Amino acid sequence: MLDTTNARRFAALATVFAMTATPSMARAQCDAGGDALVPPDQDGLLRDSFPADQDTDVPLDSPVRLRYYGRAPTPPVLCVQQGSLTSPCLAGESSVVGDEIVWQPAASAGGSLLAPSQRYFVTYTETAAGTNRITFSTGSGVSPARLTFSGVSDVSSDPATANACDRDAADITVTFNRARSVASGLGDTAWPDIDVEYVIYQTRGPGIAGPRERDRVRLQRSGSTVVSEAQRTFRLTGMEASGPVCFNVQAIDPLGRADGNTAEACVNPAKGNYFMGCAARPADPMRSAWGVWLTALAITTARSWRRRRRCR
Repeated sequence: MLDTTNARRFAALATVFAMTATPSMARAQCDAGGDALVPPDQDGLLRDSFPADQDTDVPLDSPVRLRYYGRAPTPPVLCVQQGSLTSPCLAGESSVVGDEIVWQPAASAGGSLLAPSQRYFVTYTETAAGTNRITFSTGSGVSPARLTFSGVSDVSSDPATANACDRDAADITVTFNRARSVASGLGDTAWPDIDVEYVIYQTRGPGIAGPRERDRVRLQRSGSTVVSEAQRTFRLTGMEASGPVCFNVQAIDPLGRADGNTAEACVNPAKGNYFMGCAARPADPMRSAWGVWLTALAITTARSWRRRRRCR
């Protein structure tokens, strides 16, 4: 009869090793990096501006919008000068909504429009950095009625293999076409493409009860109609990636008008995603601690069985 003493001993040692050594390796990998995001203290620093700094051919109906990290400074300080830094601050109307300051010329100063073919200086304050400045130049007319935008064109998913803390996480890449703002030739001015904002919404998926903003981006100036597509990649947790997910992209002009398209693209991150190299659960059992002990057990048992057969 086969002696089971060694088998029980190996099984016990393997269980202890799996319960102690493997989680500690996972913790070490998580502590060494993982997916933790610790943003720097940027409260009150400028995040972006509309128009962009050094922008040209800005439509005359563009407001001046300053968006901050965290919240806008209190009280907000914003001075818009036309022509030169020695000019007085223009009369205007400012409003603060959360992290953003929006300024428009007062009606008494020109009918709420910027002047054509002029350079503007915008001086503003930041909570920690003090006073800063951006500049832009206007075109000759107001903006076209709407942007032309066909929305999201593709969504793909890749396993987040570098994330040992959440082995089922997925990196989602959303591909979309650039919006176009084409002047009609009737005295209007197209929006500079650097001033168009794109918002990526997740519309369906595990835990989604309605559209959820996943990313917000402004693209670098393309300068060419050949560069028609853009991509953004962001991460879903394992729970969020446990089933099919769908996304919609909206293009928003500096006046806050969204294109309103409803096009969606979907992907199933869980389908066919096999996560390799995670310390918490090795993909190849023969390379894990359990596999090592089982291999040793099999070799010992086989040798013992062969010796007994020879003795008969």
